[in-house]
Amino acid sequence: MKCEVPLTPEQRLFADEHHDLVYKFLRKKRLSIDEFYDVVIFAYLRSVRCYLTESRLRQYSFTTIAWKLMNGAVSNYYRSQNTPKHNALVLSLHTNSYDDAGYTLEETIASPNPLMRQLEEQLLLHDLAKRVSKQQMHIVHLKSCGYNDRDIARSQNTTMKRVQELLEEVRSVLLEICYG
Repeated sequence: MKCEVPLTPEQRLFADEHHDLVYKFLRKKRLSIDEFYDVVIFAYLRSVRCYLTESRLRQYSFTTIAWKLMNGAVSNYYRSQNTPKHNALVLSLHTNSYDDAGYTLEETIASPNPLMRQLEEQLLLHDLAKRVSKQQMHIVHLKSCGYNDRDIARSQNTTMKRVQELLEEVRSVLLEICYG
């Protein structure tokens, strides 16, 4: 968003004197004041600043300049409302989907099952144990119990760097199991 300089006292006075032009514009264009006042008012204020600072514009009436800028603001508003981001399809979890079964999205998403998750974790650990060393599995166990790398290094009588290397190897194997 542009950061504009506030109007000078002279510009503010001029804007106040001609403010009814905004309402005339909205009435003439049959635009709702509630919806479009904010759309056109900034263009109106910009027209005040331009009209009073750029002498070449004084060959036209202020109304001409203001209406031109307010028309542009309304056009830009309509153009922005027609962009894909303003017209995206919105889906709700609670409304019927477009498939033939007529299920809501909420009904098609499986709810988490703690027993199934525990079984999946055990199977994953079983597959992991086949592919890494006993020391690495012990480190994984300690890590899952909440121990930090420093405590694990002390208990394994090794360096923190070595613990991190072993965990990185475990991570690589785990990624291969999951996505390989």
